[in-house]
Amino acid sequence: MSSTSLQVPFPPSCALNRDRLCLPSSIPSQSHSDQEANHIHYLPGYPAVSLAPDEIYTHLTHELDTPLLDELHANLWLVGKRSGDHIDTLHTQRVKGRTVVPTEDPRLHLIWDRNKVYIKPVPIFLLNYDVWSTYLLSNEPKPYAKSHKDSLKSTTASFDCSTAVGFMRSYSFLVSHPLDLAIAQELYLIPHHIDWVQWSGFICHFRHIRDENVARRYHYGQLRLSRLNWVVRIVRPRHAHSVWFYELPHWSISEFVAKYTLPLAFIFATISLALSSMQVALSVPADALWFKESSDRLQGMYRAFWVFSIVVLLLWVIVWLLLLSIPLLALAWQLLWGYSNRDKPNRQVITMA
Repeated sequence: MSSTSLQVPFPPSCALNRDRLCLPSSIPSQSHSDQEANHIHYLPGYPAVSLAPDEIYTHLTHELDTPLLDELHANLWLVGKRSGDHIDTLHTQRVKGRTVVPTEDPRLHLIWDRNKVYIKPVPIFLLNYDVWSTYLLSNEPKPYAKSHKDSLKSTTASFDCSTAVGFMRSYSFLVSHPLDLAIAQELYLIPHHIDWVQWSGFICHFRHIRDENVARRYHYGQLRLSRLNWVVRIVRPRHAHSVWFYELPHWSISEFVAKYTLPLAFIFATISLALSSMQVALSVPADALWFKESSDRLQGMYRAFWVFSIVVLLLWVIVWLLLLSIPLLALAWQLLWGYSNRDKPNRQVITMA
């Protein structure tokens, strides 16, 4: 996406952060005291980050870039539905029994695993109009320099604003009801001073942005962590931190043991049951299996035990066939559907202004 081809997605009147950046060329007529009162010399929400372009772009990259998911874009159809609006609202996440886990790691944003989903809070600077117009959607040289020596240095850092646009578009689906906003503020995902009217007036400008205007990662919505782990193992992307996991699922041995103890116990119990049934079936004498009249009650018991052991074995086979075939068939259907829809564009009807 070319930044020069786009305007700021929202008008200045809808900005949720009204801090003005203290860029010398933008306020030449003001006194020093007025500048200090009305303008800030740092990135909104981050006093340690100055307005020097290199520092701004480095911080933006650290806060928002998802190089691993962008690299895996061609394989993400294996992981989830190719649709940027495939994102459950925050209250729906709770309805599905998922705990919303705030994280500052952009690569975990919208990644879910069983009973939890990771969500990155909205950086305050993305609510500021000046940041968008000065740094995100402009290729013009920035009028800020710390010193004459700094002004002689060329700006080498850059940032693709499509990542920021995609991130904000994801929030238009995450927080689309007053209840979602209350949950987001409870979890410190959105500043508490913002009310529903302000939020809805701001975020509506991102909802219908087309896929070509967002980073490749945001062509997809929420993604399942367990499948991402398998894609990393198969594809071996260069941006991966591990050849086995997209994100480590366990941080302690006890958690790992607790997770796999029950499945292993079930497997052990079912195999023991099958072996016991086989032992009973083989221990019955062959002549006791013929259904002929006999006054020997022991022979009748032999036949009953043999029939029961065979029934148990048949049920064991049926149960394991169902346990293996149903997930495999469901996975095969999902992969087939994902493969057939991997190149279909997301349906969006309104472009960015």
